[in-house]
Amino acid sequence: MTPVSLWNRSFVLWLVGSAQSRFAAALASIALSFLVLHQTGRAGQMAVTLACALIPNLVMPLAGAWVDRIGLKRPLIGANVVRGLLQLTVGGLALLGQQTGQDVPLWVINGAAFLTGLSSSVASPAAGAALPALVAPADLPRANGMMGSLAETMGLLGTFSGGFLVAAFSPAVAILLDGLSFLLMATLLLGVTLPNRPEGQPTSSSLWQDLRAGLRLMRRSWVLTVMPPLVLLVNAAIGPVLVVTPKLMETLGVGPRGYGLFLAMEGAGMLLIGVLFASLGSRLPLRACTLLGFLLSGVAQACMWLWPTYVPLLAASLVFGLGIGLINTPLGTLLQQGVPAAYLGRVFAVLSAVGAVGMPLTLLLVSPLVDRWPLSLWFGLNAVGLALGGAVWGALMRIEPHIPALAEERSIEQPQPRR
Repeated sequence: MTPVSLWNRSFVLWLVGSAQSRFAAALASIALSFLVLHQTGRAGQMAVTLACALIPNLVMPLAGAWVDRIGLKRPLIGANVVRGLLQLTVGGLALLGQQTGQDVPLWVINGAAFLTGLSSSVASPAAGAALPALVAPADLPRANGMMGSLAETMGLLGTFSGGFLVAAFSPAVAILLDGLSFLLMATLLLGVTLPNRPEGQPTSSSLWQDLRAGLRLMRRSWVLTVMPPLVLLVNAAIGPVLVVTPKLMETLGVGPRGYGLFLAMEGAGMLLIGVLFASLGSRLPLRACTLLGFLLSGVAQACMWLWPTYVPLLAASLVFGLGIGLINTPLGTLLQQGVPAAYLGRVFAVLSAVGAVGMPLTLLLVSPLVDRWPLSLWFGLNAVGLALGGAVWGALMRIEPHIPALAEERSIEQPQPRR
């Protein structure tokens, strides 16, 4: 049964758990980047580690079908426990190595990244499908805005703290805190009420049949059909930027502290967008906001390419955060409003997996080049990718102004034309 009140117990627990996880994840993202960079001195190795974390997303569509079949709560708790133990292992080894003078073996770091990514491939579709079960449909825009604003507030605190924590102590401390946050999230989830199995869930003999049913559902909408390659394009463009930025900060002489402030400015932009959606909710035009998001983020990346010095980078990072917030929050809300609950796990999984494929493949392809090409050039390439994404979204707005009413499985067994 969908809660009537926005501020119900399950939503509050979900909000608190997600916020503290975001804080710790911000710490760990800085810590892991500089742990690998300090051990190897190579941005290319950072690309390999990030690719190891993202490659398991290839199995996310099947994970989404599995989540739709068994419910949301057990996969979420299990994935958080596994990720917590993995981070505690890497952080503990890094702390021990700090005392003995030995590096954490790269195969351990990359292996933990792979297993963490595998757990995340289960948690991500479950988390994407959870919010419509926690709040009423009319409250989804506000709930997404609150989730985004609180998460980015904690992300800001985490990035500010992470840069100073890594510089003053070591990456190990931040990674250990991230592991503890996963275990805390798993504990909080015990008090969250989620459906064991979504109402209206169709029965089938295999996960593959469930996945095909979800794909048939997506083909009934032009937006859902084109969105996977669109997300693929954007993520493929962003991937290299994630690994060259820490090295660029080292080149500019600002190191972990400067990188933490850079990420904090991006988080501030996303926070402002979250507050905007939390305040105005359904009064905002979701599709137009998404188009504006592509425009702002593309302009920001172009500015980073043209003026790769620290102060302009900070200003552009704020604008980039505004743009990403305007893309992510409306898209998530559109999916939650337009896709039947019984298919949300699969749809979120397909989109996340297809988008994630582009990033590790790009990282593996460019890893030999990131240390040879000018660092700022990658921002320019990212700007081109975002511009293409904006052009595609603008065309979709004209072709399909609204996602059509999507049918349940029994009515999509036969091919149906797009509306």
